[in-house]
Amino acid sequence: MDREHEGDGSDAVADIAPARFVPMPASGSAQARSTVRGVLALQLAANGVGLAVVLAYVGLLMGRPDGEDGRLNLVVFGAYLAVQIALLVPINLVLLSRAVAWVREGVQPTAVQRRLVLRLPLLETIPALVAWIGAAVIFGAINDGTRSATGIGIAGLVTCAVLYLLLEGHFRPVFALALRGVPLPLGRRDVLPRIVLAWLIGSAAPLAAIGAGPLLDDRFQPSRLPWIAGFGLLGGGLVTLSAAVSVARPLGRVRRALRDVEQGRLDIELPVDDVGELGRLAEGVNDLVAGLRDREQLRDLLGRQLGSTEVTEMARDGGVHEDGELREVTVLFADLQGYTRYSEEHRPEEVVALLNRFFQVVVAVVDREGGWVHKFEGDAAMCVFGAPQRDRGHAAAALRAAQELPRELALVDGLLPVGLGVASGEVLAGFIGTVERFEYTVIGDCVNLAARLCDLAKVERHPVLVDSTTVELAGTADEWVAAGRYRIRGRSQRVAAFTVQGGRARWSTLTRRSRSDQAGSRSNVR
Repeated sequence: MDREHEGDGSDAVADIAPARFVPMPASGSAQARSTVRGVLALQLAANGVGLAVVLAYVGLLMGRPDGEDGRLNLVVFGAYLAVQIALLVPINLVLLSRAVAWVREGVQPTAVQRRLVLRLPLLETIPALVAWIGAAVIFGAINDGTRSATGIGIAGLVTCAVLYLLLEGHFRPVFALALRGVPLPLGRRDVLPRIVLAWLIGSAAPLAAIGAGPLLDDRFQPSRLPWIAGFGLLGGGLVTLSAAVSVARPLGRVRRALRDVEQGRLDIELPVDDVGELGRLAEGVNDLVAGLRDREQLRDLLGRQLGSTEVTEMARDGGVHEDGELREVTVLFADLQGYTRYSEEHRPEEVVALLNRFFQVVVAVVDREGGWVHKFEGDAAMCVFGAPQRDRGHAAAALRAAQELPRELALVDGLLPVGLGVASGEVLAGFIGTVERFEYTVIGDCVNLAARLCDLAKVERHPVLVDSTTVELAGTADEWVAAGRYRIRGRSQRVAAFTVQGGRARWSTLTRRSRSDQAGSRSNVR
């Protein structure tokens, strides 16, 4: 919001900054055109009701003029009505045509057109007010009394107030289009003045007329006072109701929008169809929802980056523990064989596509077994079972994933052979780094062991190598066979490793299939 436009709101329309271009939606344009077509009907309906009230007022309280006075009133009324229709209809049509030409063209309005549109309710009401004042003067002079002039004047004032409020509500779809991409002024206050004006016109004016009745006419009959009060209450009720609706309707939209947001809907966008407080309220709700959408998108991106909802929640809530906590976990490494050569012989987009196919399977299998894909390191994936979410069966879950991965990866066309390494042990789990940049990770000897076993699996042509600790924790020793004892860098003693039954045969099959798929792919390219 542009803070340079803050002021006292005396001429808020003129202070609106230039709008950035926002394409007009087709539905909004059609709705706006429909709104414009109903303006004349609304004018005739409002003024027709006001005319009926005046006729009832004259007939019930003043009596029908007879003889020459009656015929004169009838002739003057017919002539005056014809003249007003002949004048007001063309004026309204020309005014509307100029104000909403941009709606028909489907373009953004200019600053002049925008100011004209926002002033349409007032500009459409002023001719009607002038007509009512003229009627009060003319018929007051004809009937030689102030009662008729006062009654017609108050009726006209009430009618024009209701007409203005109705037109304001009727034009809101057009206002919403005109204000798209426009920062609103800050100083405009219209809710309280609107209510006060409604009270003055709808209640204070009729009550003042009732009180002044005996002073204005010595023939005033007290028996007619209930009728006058009834007409006053009717007019006041119409004005007050119209003013209340003009405020309650936008507030109702805001209430429904906030309820939808509370239920999880973040695709809400309220129409900003007012330059005053109601418009800024709708604008504020839109900014709030946009902020929530951005926050949700960031949360989603953070969750994708971290790979765990629990880690996301911990990071969002500021759960940074410098010391971390000791956990018993199982770590699984998955790495492609021959990736370096593949990346040298293929285009970058082909390399990326290969990695995405590989990681997609890894993530799906690990998630299914309750693990957490901690990070991608080049062509390798590090997966953790037992952190951040505690899981007593982490070793068994990791071994199930290690058995499923070779089978599912074998179904991926053109994928390189994959080596898997699995190891279990105690680690330090927690956030490391600084407040500005940190990540949740696990640190321990089993992490290094799993990585070394993964490298050995590729060298020894095994789909997977698992340390003895993991096999013992899982309690599935009958499903695994000894692959050998290997010297691991950083360890003084050889490490016993296990693999699946027929591990070498499976690796050979996967390797032959992978090479066949790659050869076929290269031949197709040629």
